[in-house]
Amino acid sequence: MNNEAKPVRRVVTGRDGNGKSGVLFDSDAPNVRSNPDRPGSVMTECWCFDGVPIGLAGDRDDGRPPFTFHPPQAGAFFRLVRSVPAPPGYDPETDPNATAEHPPKENPETGRGDRGGGGKGRSPIHRTRSVDYGVVLEGRRRLLLDDTEFEMQKGDVVIQLGNYHQWANPTETSHMAFIMIGGNFRI
Repeated sequence: MNNEAKPVRRVVTGRDGNGKSGVLFDSDAPNVRSNPDRPGSVMTECWCFDGVPIGLAGDRDDGRPPFTFHPPQAGAFFRLVRSVPAPPGYDPETDPNATAEHPPKENPETGRGDRGGGGKGRSPIHRTRSVDYGVVLEGRRRLLLDDTEFEMQKGDVVIQLGNYHQWANPTETSHMAFIMIGGNFRI
């Protein structure tokens, strides 16, 4: 299995000073985050904004924010995720980076919650203060919830409303696109 992630070409279009449409940026997406605990798994930020309405001047590259797992409270981001399965014979009991499940730990500043349970081929059980639109672009991925789990495959869409969940790649690499929009648990 090849654990090297391919660069993602990102083309951003907009208007120039005369109002004519054109290409503002055409390059590899500049904000790529690898996970050393899960070699081959990569998150690529394509665009981010921290409030609405968003500026459309095109005078800055909003694909270069400092990386955060969660979206801005009043903003959103567009992220691509490449996830790989655990290697053959993987045992989370012998993995010093795997985490056991535990009671929820909530970060009131970010709205991120964590219940552990992560390891190679499997994310921690987590939630973010956001609406998450996820689309499977390639491969298959399991989505585990508190009371059920199911397999998602190419073309499937999930919409999550700030709920605890866990992603797993039992047998193959998958690629997903996510748009995460900041939300509020209490309105």
